Amino acid sequence: EKSYVDAKKIAETAHTVPTVLSGALYKDVWYLPGGKSWAANFLKDANANYIWKDTPESGSLSLSWESVLVVAKNAEYWIGPAQFKSYTEMESSSAHYLQFNAFKNKKVYTFANTVGETGGNLYYELAPQRPDLVLKDLIHILHPGLLPEHKPFFFKPLN
Repeated sequence: EKSYVDAKKIAETAHTVPTVLSGALYKDVWYLPGGKSWAANFLKDANANYIWKDTPESGSLSLSWESVLVVAKNAEYWIGPAQFKSYTEMESSSAHYLQFNAFKNKKVYTFANTVGETGGNLYYELAPQRPDLVLKDLIHILHPGLLPEHKPFFFKPLN
């Protein structure tokens, strides 16, 4: 717990508050974390401006890709693009992703590539016990230089 609180205090010293997009399309619906979700809270604690932070949902939001594009086209970072592991995979899934600056600028980060020995996603298995690592990953990504010694554990750049 102390480590989480310490990391949060470090994040508060950042000189910028980058905008963040999350989620991805499934069929014709874009699913992303609601403003009161644990994912949104991590982004808040990492001193990021999660675009849907003011929505009341604690679960996920279901939006059209057009409505996401309107508000998130210029988001600096894209954190947690569902189960996607690479830019190629995203592009072949939907050409809509190419319209987002975070995609164009290769600023998409995923936990989908972090798997355990049995092939299970470590984020779902371990993140609840290690929120400090989740937060440090996000700070490392969103505020380069604040945690220079940190090696990302869950969130890594898309391949």
